[in-house]
This record gives sequence, structure tokens and C-alpha cells, in this order.
Amino acid sequence: MRRSRERRRQGDVIVSLELTPDVTTDLVTLGWLAEPDQGDKDAIARGLKDLIDRAIRARVTPPTGAHDQLGFMCTIRCSTIDTLISLGWLLADDQKDIGAIVKAFRRFAGQALAVAPKH
Repeated sequence: MRRSRERRRQGDVIVSLELTPDVTTDLVTLGWLAEPDQGDKDAIARGLKDLIDRAIRARVTPPTGAHDQLGFMCTIRCSTIDTLISLGWLLADDQKDIGAIVKAFRRFAGQALAVAPKH
């Protein structure tokens, strides 16, 4: 009980999850869990924690669009950010602002798709 109170004081939270086999299979498929560790609670917890940490760093948000929209995560290289700046889609002062980068990239991609030839 003392450890539980100390964790709460530090802001730590313990959660209980019930995972179906397809979730652990997906963790393996995506590389967050080694296949032999599918039955290891500690390994699953580490995989989920790593996945959550990565999603937070990438600023992944829940989809807010229609159900027919697809959301995905991608890595944007520094050279792409430099290109967005040089083409005027992103201000140089915003090159470290993830929100501004995402907004600029979305606008650029939207414009590129709008002018691309349709087959």
C-alpha cells in the first residue's frame, strides 16, 4: 500500500488491460513484441509502453474525420522540412514546431494532389 501511495504521489498510474490474441499478434507484426514473448506479460507491457511513448512523441491524435478517411503516420526528413521552407509552405521560425510542420506538409500534399493528373 505504501508503494501504491508513493506511485500516485509521483503521478504514476497502474492500469489493467485485457488483450485478445489478435492484439499481441499485431504487436509482433508491427515489431513492438518478439514472437516468442507473446505470452510474457512483462514483454507485452514493455511493447505497449514503447508503442505509447512513440505515439506521444509523434503527436498521434485520434481521427476526427469521416469513417471513410484514412490516417497514417510518416517520418518527415529534415531535408523535406528545408524544402517546405524554401518553397514558402513553412516559415523558417517554425522549423522545430511539429504542429506547424504537419500543417504545412498537409497543405503542400493537398495542393500536390489537387494539381496531379487524374487517371
